[in-house]
Amino acid sequence: MNGYTIFEEQVTGVIEKYKELSYKKENGIPCVFGSLILTDEYGGIEDTYQIEIKAVDDYPNSFPLVFETGGCIPRNVDWHIFEDTGNCCIASPPEEIIICNSGLTLLSFIDNQVKNYFYSQIFRIQNGYFLRERSHGSKGWIEFFEETFMTDNIFNIEFGLLQIIEGKKIDRVSMCFCGSGKKYRKCHKKSYDILSKLSLDYINLFLHALRETSEYKIAVYRRNQLIIR
Repeated sequence: MNGYTIFEEQVTGVIEKYKELSYKKENGIPCVFGSLILTDEYGGIEDTYQIEIKAVDDYPNSFPLVFETGGCIPRNVDWHIFEDTGNCCIASPPEEIIICNSGLTLLSFIDNQVKNYFYSQIFRIQNGYFLRERSHGSKGWIEFFEETFMTDNIFNIEFGLLQIIEGKKIDRVSMCFCGSGKKYRKCHKKSYDILSKLSLDYINLFLHALRETSEYKIAVYRRNQLIIR
């Protein structure tokens, strides 16, 4: 079953819940389009966005493409919209893969990723900055690994990814591999569980990309300078 068919099968549940959304096929591509109404904690309308969500071939292994069609958001990377294609940047690549591998549905995608994206846009408009903004490109997914591994030490991130690649089975009550002196279950077990949803191919890909970033190369240079001294 291809991604378009799976997407189409999940449309009914979406338009039953979101009455302002409709279904269409555009050049053979299934789409959901219409108004996305965002409410505050009291149920009042906070804002409304015109959106279009287009299926992709490998859905649900990849996010559908999301577009803001009402012209409310500037079309540039500072607002997390790809300038060339016009679709919204919903999550960093490793986050997207983990969410997809956890069992993505069109309804859960709208309930969580899409709505959170547009709530973030409201916050940006009201306050002038995003509440929890990821940087663009590779730096953005490095920030994801920093958050997941609870460290900004790029070598500790590298070490953690290598532990997952090696597939070591770690006892919950053993000392954590990071050297913190804490029990594994109270330290990096959650991080390991989250990232284990990535395939080894993807982890190797991200590890290779990590080592190619300027941040990593600068860290290596500084470490080598300390060793020389």
